[in-house]
Amino acid sequence: MIFSISLGTNDSAEKGPNGSPVKPADYIQNLKAITDKLLSDFPESKVFFQQPIWYSPNTYNSAKYMAEGLARLQSYFPELKLLVEKYSHSNPGHVFIGDLKGFDYFRNKYLTDLNPESGNAGTFYLHPNKKGSEALGKFWGEAIYSSLFKD
Repeated sequence: MIFSISLGTNDSAEKGPNGSPVKPADYIQNLKAITDKLLSDFPESKVFFQQPIWYSPNTYNSAKYMAEGLARLQSYFPELKLLVEKYSHSNPGHVFIGDLKGFDYFRNKYLTDLNPESGNAGTFYLHPNKKGSEALGKFWGEAIYSSLFKD
């Protein structure tokens, strides 16, 4: 069984959704709690942490993300890698870093691969469109495949 987890976008918001903003240490503790439960219930499973994708620094819908949220989101990235490293000792071969390409991809392709949305600070880009969803699925699939079938 494979679990692919992508968390962090809502956690990174300056205000709202409920519980935000989430500090990097708390973000990792939350992710660790989820992962520990998955590994307890499904000990042969593989867990992949997919790095969250880029959103525009003016993202402000019912939740306020903005540049501060985007910076917070990126502060989660090294923490994800450290958590995978810890699991490589406690649960070798079960927890992996997934895609690391999506963030830069969407930062560069937001006009074609993210939906333009009207917000409180103008047009923002947060959610992948059909083209972006296909690209993201490919990134995730490649990351999972390469980890499971290394030479």
